[in-house]
Amino acid sequence: MWPEIRRIRRETIIAVNVGGCLIPTGLALYELFHLVVVAPSMLSAVGIASIVAIVICYLAARPTPGVGITIPGLVPALAAAGSALILAPEQAVPVAFIAGVAGPLIGADILHLWDVTRLAPGMVSIGGAGTFDGIVLSAVMAAYLA
Repeated sequence: MWPEIRRIRRETIIAVNVGGCLIPTGLALYELFHLVVVAPSMLSAVGIASIVAIVICYLAARPTPGVGITIPGLVPALAAAGSALILAPEQAVPVAFIAGVAGPLIGADILHLWDVTRLAPGMVSIGGAGTFDGIVLSAVMAAYLA
């Protein structure tokens, strides 16, 4: 009698990657609390370095169909390490690590969530494959600063 109408459900699942989001965020929070105790004057440097890394990562990140958000791996590491060396040379390691985690997670993943949901990939992972390299290389670059 009436033609059957099929409704297609378009939803995107937002997942949080353990190795690319939760563990680096936990380590960055540990470093932040350590800085509060050891060098509270460095908190402004952390904030500015993080904002610089977030803006640079936001501008460098691209939504990619089938992948999610991608960013060139060295961009977050260089942005975080460079700003940390300029703003806080005596505490460059923790500042670079905190900014190197905040940049890709906030600037690339979280601020581009709306762009990715419009691509309708089905699932998006914060700290996933597209930004994981940037976070890992930021940690390696911060270790080299030590």
